[in-house]
Amino acid sequence: MDSTRRTVGIAVLLAALFAPATAAQTASAQPPRRLGPAVWYRWHPTVHMFRRGYGSRVTLGLRSMQDLKSLRVEYGFQHVQTIAALHAVEVAVDRAQVHALLTRGTHDLRIRYVSPVHRIRQTLSVPNDPYLSTVDDRTRLPYEWTFLRTHVDTALQYTQGDPNIDVGIIDTGISRIPDLVGKIDSLWDVKGTTVSQVFESNDQFGHGTAVGSLVAANVDDGFGMAGFGGATHIIGVDAFHNGGFEETSIAVALDKLVSLGVRIVNMSFGSQAPSDPILVDAIHRAAANGVLLIAAAGNSASDVAWPAADLQPSGGGRSYGLAVGATAVDGRRAFFSNWGNRLSLVAPGTYDASTGVLVALPSLSQIDGLRQFTWLSGQGAHYGYLAGTSFAAPEVAGVAALVWAARPDLTNYQVADILKQSAERQSPDWTPGMGCGTLDAGAALALATSRPASAWADAPSTGAVCSASGDAPVTWPTAKDQTITFPRIANRQLGHPDFKPKATASSGLPVSFEASGACNIKDSKVHLLRAGLCTVTATQSGDANDNLAAPVEQVFHIAKARTVRHSRSHV
Repeated sequence: MDSTRRTVGIAVLLAALFAPATAAQTASAQPPRRLGPAVWYRWHPTVHMFRRGYGSRVTLGLRSMQDLKSLRVEYGFQHVQTIAALHAVEVAVDRAQVHALLTRGTHDLRIRYVSPVHRIRQTLSVPNDPYLSTVDDRTRLPYEWTFLRTHVDTALQYTQGDPNIDVGIIDTGISRIPDLVGKIDSLWDVKGTTVSQVFESNDQFGHGTAVGSLVAANVDDGFGMAGFGGATHIIGVDAFHNGGFEETSIAVALDKLVSLGVRIVNMSFGSQAPSDPILVDAIHRAAANGVLLIAAAGNSASDVAWPAADLQPSGGGRSYGLAVGATAVDGRRAFFSNWGNRLSLVAPGTYDASTGVLVALPSLSQIDGLRQFTWLSGQGAHYGYLAGTSFAAPEVAGVAALVWAARPDLTNYQVADILKQSAERQSPDWTPGMGCGTLDAGAALALATSRPASAWADAPSTGAVCSASGDAPVTWPTAKDQTITFPRIANRQLGHPDFKPKATASSGLPVSFEASGACNIKDSKVHLLRAGLCTVTATQSGDANDNLAAPVEQVFHIAKARTVRHSRSHV
């Protein structure tokens, strides 16, 4: 049997499975409930400002956009791009301006943070290995076994989805492929801080289209594959440039999607570096506006990557978003999938070590040249097997859209609760390896439709993190203030040996030192250069639990070396 006939044959099989389903009346979509003001980022959690490289552009978080005029004058900014909704600006800077921002700027109440514009995040599909690119004909399973394994066919008996619910996809763009006919509401490009609408396909790579097909491919149309979100629509934003995603571009894309009224945003990219402040602000603002955020956990078999790690508090508790890992066909965590304290749940992301999950692709894309297994079908359709947490996350996003279609009165964190509570798991509760368990769309819809709104707030607590109850909103993690204790340094004399300054932070984190004036730091020790005053500054950058400490200075005097005079005797 050739690949074209086999692909269409599976589509007919899936159509037959869906045909008997009796759709419940879809509740009309309602705008998300606003949850209050965003928690603006202020030098937290991991700025490491004295250790990171700063280039010719930085992002400044501002207390108020009204402060911009005075800041431009005081710091000499010439080229400024504003991101008003996030209380931020991107500015071109020279070395002197960077120094000013990282010294006196840290005490300037008008400035919430200073962050370089250089980090690149990568798409989270598995590397292009030939072992992940060949179909295993021995499986004798449908191409889209993931759809049936997660019981989306059962979920569609409760609701067919709602075309008024949009899932925003920040990725490499989306192509107007046959499986997404009538499902793309708009497409956008982000370049730097500029967002512009486009009207043609804008995905040359293929990753974003694959993600979009898992969310919204037309269901029960007798053609191709079926999306997990039923009738839901998508809005695509291409934020992919020069091989990755800049933090500022992601933040601007996310803010644009919020302004367009999306209910869910999928982010199938990440890295092991913590998110920059501009992105943290955008995440907080999106969540405060009622958006459910979903991100891929990563493919390095290590800790959950960012920005997924920003979405799930440690230990699986109530959250505004979901960090999604991947499983294989046997239900175990995929060998590549990240895991740890920030994991929410898992979903199918590969068949095994040699075959991924079914996705639809652009007619031509870079994926075809990367040794992935792809094939052409009828009417210009193009499919492939791709593996990664990139493709587990949109499955969860699609099911979240079904839950909201059935229960539009729910908040973003209540939808997240339902997906975690209904997940299939072997253990009684959350584990770092599997989170709250494996996505179960049928169970999620059964839970969502069985619990009336009046009962939600009064639901008894079981003490299990995967069964969060009540109506209390999520509290964003907050960092503690820390202080530095730096004893006075005694005066010295030229010729005295180098010495290590001693200071401690109340957080217990290591303290760094800088020296100026008549001394410098050499091999972690204070080195005396000449007679005069020496200033040693102790700093501590903070981390996820502790805020940046206020720097503490100690000044001491370096005296000239004493001259020893010898007396002369005269005969």
